Order: sequence, then structure tokens, then C-alpha cells
Amino acid sequence: MRKRLEMVFRRGFLALGLALGLSLAQAEPFQDALHGFGVILPSSYTVRVRDFGLLLGDLEAFLLVRGMPLRTPKEALSPLVQEAQALAGGRGSYYLKEAPGGLLLLGRGLSYLFRLADYMTALSPSARQDPFLLGLTYEVAHLLLPGPKSLLVVSVYLPTDAPREAREKALGVLRSLEFLPPQARVAYRAQTVQDPVLGMEAFTLEVPQGYRLQNGLVPTGASAGAVRQLAYALQGPGVLLRQDLLYARASSLQTGFGGNASTVLGWNGRVGQVAGFLCPTSAQESGQLLANLWSQEEGKAWEVRKVEAGPSLASRVARRLQELRQAEEASMTAGLPFQAQRVRLNLKVQAVSGNLAREAFLEGGVYLFSSPDRIAASSDCDFRARVVLKEGTQRGLDQASPVFNGFLLGVRVQPEWPWLEARRAQQMSDEETRRVLAMIREQENFNTWMRQSWANLLSDQTYVRDPTTGEVFRSYKESFNTGTFWRDPVFGGTVGAVERGGRLEDLLRQGGWRQLEESLSGLPGTWKR
Repeated sequence: MRKRLEMVFRRGFLALGLALGLSLAQAEPFQDALHGFGVILPSSYTVRVRDFGLLLGDLEAFLLVRGMPLRTPKEALSPLVQEAQALAGGRGSYYLKEAPGGLLLLGRGLSYLFRLADYMTALSPSARQDPFLLGLTYEVAHLLLPGPKSLLVVSVYLPTDAPREAREKALGVLRSLEFLPPQARVAYRAQTVQDPVLGMEAFTLEVPQGYRLQNGLVPTGASAGAVRQLAYALQGPGVLLRQDLLYARASSLQTGFGGNASTVLGWNGRVGQVAGFLCPTSAQESGQLLANLWSQEEGKAWEVRKVEAGPSLASRVARRLQELRQAEEASMTAGLPFQAQRVRLNLKVQAVSGNLAREAFLEGGVYLFSSPDRIAASSDCDFRARVVLKEGTQRGLDQASPVFNGFLLGVRVQPEWPWLEARRAQQMSDEETRRVLAMIREQENFNTWMRQSWANLLSDQTYVRDPTTGEVFRSYKESFNTGTFWRDPVFGGTVGAVERGGRLEDLLRQGGWRQLEESLSGLPGTWKR
């Protein structure tokens, strides 16, 4: 049955190829043993397994493979026509024709597919209003292939002006797509990640049979308002897949008399102090940082063999989205009284230790702030990164690669959790800001009190206040004198330097005189009797 479906699947692409062409260069085999498929994937393409189907693309081309209940042609085509009309704002056109093994539905005049792009990357707020993206016009080809019990729908979304190379690449990916035989698949169980702070489910992970999983939500920054993210370690027979969260906050001050620098380093929730200014702004520095951390973690040296940049942005849309993100980041630092620099990191690091190999994919960025000054120059660095690490012998990694791919594609976040976590982090940040401002105000009040108190003490001055009327007077008092001040209740005259507990104090109290409150600074909260 599966072979029959694959045969229909292959024949159907002959019709799809009439419109798209055929070629696939600079691509690598990709297998997912948990979800049961394989594909030749170009370096610029990403793949996502969603509830509605298998999604592949480079943010300009979108390939969607999904299953539908076996229906009549009219019933099967209806939701696809509605989708095309919705994407075209009611202005599109569509055509139906027979194809080998099924039906082919062509649609034109569609707009950019923001909904599918959301499943591939985090769109910046300005992307949905960008004239370039809004001006793109798309066309779609839906290939409907009936099977024994279900209907396979393969959809290709491409810009109307897509170059031939993009069309050839898209069809090449689809022609390489295959279903894995049962013996090549690995069973798995769903495991949830609970958030004890928000009291809800945060993630769902698919744990392969024979593997052990550890996970947790850890902060991605040093402040109380840092957003938490998922860190995990998947342990299998002689292999390891791990996601680490790193951050470093470094600061330095340089004067004519010398300088100092320190760094706060966080690694999966563990925080420590590091001497010096740790700010990896290049690929080599980032790779060496990972090797140093790994060596400290396990007590054995890891040697970096290769550091290379991640996949390049091949599509126009991917480059445009990056430009929009960079523009937003530049606007955030515009007008600041210091220099700001943003460095994005997307790296692949390979290292060895004995017969073990490690392959790490690092994605993150660095904000570097500097304030040049002739007297005292300061610099601050904020480094944050997510590292996906694979470890094992080379043979073990090759065998476990389809399992690791399936696990990574099966990581699902609950839709509402990121929003609730961002709100929690913002509230914590606001509370931390209020605490810091309160501390600053308290320190300023203390400094003011000290200045005024010392000035009055040295000049033999003090403040006195009538607790009944609230009147305040500036009076003379020698700095060594500890006597009290009293006020006549009738005529308002005052007398000072009255010995505490002495006979004169008793007589003044019996005569109805009021003891005045005293403060060297006259500030609120400093009055004493």
C-alpha cells in the first residue's frame, strides 16, 4: 500500500514539473526517523513538522505536504479554492486540470504567505507592513494524489516572478521526498515540560524509544526580568543531543591610572564570575569559548577543528527580513549617548576529544556598548546564544542523525506560553526597575542628609520643629552640646541647651513648655526628640 502511494506520489510530480522545472544542487540528505520521511535539503531550506503537515522552504518558496480525508474531487478541492481566494483577497484566479495519478489545481494572484512564514521564523513587527513583502504576488500549485484511505496534497507556493533556479530547487526538493520504511522508523513518546512559575504546560517533546531526556526552563540573562527558554539533554546509546543557553555580561573601565574588567557568565541557569572582558564578537572567539566551557565541564580538553558560518540567506525574502530586523535594532540604539554595535552569530563548530566528536550549532548575537572618554572610558558587552550540541563517535552520530532530526522537529511550544512568559519577564523587569530606583532615591536621600548634617554640625547649626504647630526654626547649637530645645506655649520663645533629665527640664515641662524636635539636616524622617 505504501509503495503504491509512493508510486502515485512520484508520477504526480511529472505534471508538477511541467510548470517548475527540475534541479537540485548543493543539497544534503535529511532523514527524520520519528516522523518517517527523508528529503534532499538545500542549505538555504528549513523544514518544519507541524500538526497540519510537513512544511519546507526558504521564506520565499513554501512547500507543504499534508494529508486529507479521502473525498470526492469537489469536496477535496473546496478548502483549497477557499484558501486561494483568501490569500488573493478575492481577486485571484484558479485552474483545474488532470495530472498523472490525481488532480492539479493552479492558483494565481495570491499575496505573501505570512502565516506559513510564522512557522519558520519569528517575523519582526515591521515585516507585516513592509511594502516589499506586501507587493509580492504568488502562485500556487496543489497536487492531489488519492491513496487507498487518504488524500495526499502537495502544495508549492512561489512568487510569480520567481527565477528559474528557485523553481528548479523547489521541485528538486519535492522529487527527493520519500517515506521511510517501517524498519527505518523509531517509536517515540510525548513528554510535556511544565512551567512551575506560570503553572502551565510550556513545551511538548517527542522522546525516542531507548533515549533518556532531561530538561528545564532557564533564564537567558542575568537580570530578574530575563526571559526563560528551554534547555535539554537527550542521551542515547553512546550519543548526546543537547541544547544549551549561554549569556555573558561584561563591563570594563579604563582610566589613566589603569583599568579593570569583569564578566558575569550564565550557562543553563548556572551563573559565575569570570575575570576579564569576555565578549566573543567573531566566529573563532565563539568557537574557542565553547571549547573552553566544554573542557571545564568535563575536565578534558576539546580541540576545535573547524568553525564555519551557518547557511547563507539565499532568498530575497530572507534577506529582506534580515534587513528589517537590523533596521529595528539600529533604531533602538539611535540617539543613545554612547556607541552601540550589534554582531549576529550563526556558526557551526566542530571539535574533538580523543575518539569523541562534537558538532555544535550556535545562534545568537552580541551587543557592544562603548563610551570613549579621555579620563575614563567604559565598555559593556551583552552576549546571548543558543547552542545545539551533538556528541558521540563519528559512526554513532551518523547512525543517530535521523533520530536527532526527528526529536528537533518534534519540539513544540504551547502557543500562549511565549506571550505569558514575556509578560512575566516584563513585570519582573518593571519590579526590578522600581527597586533600583528606590535604592537610588534612598542613596541620594542619605547623601543629602550626610552633606547637610555635617555642614550644620561643623557650623554649630541645627533645625528644631514644634510638633504641635509644625513650625521649623534654624537654631544655634554647639556641636558637642547634647541638650534639648523647649518652647514657651504663650509667647513662643525658645530656650536651648537644656540638660536632658535635669532640674530645668522638669520645671519647663511643669510650666507647660513644649519640647521641640531636632534634626541636623531638617529632612523628613530625621526629626528626633
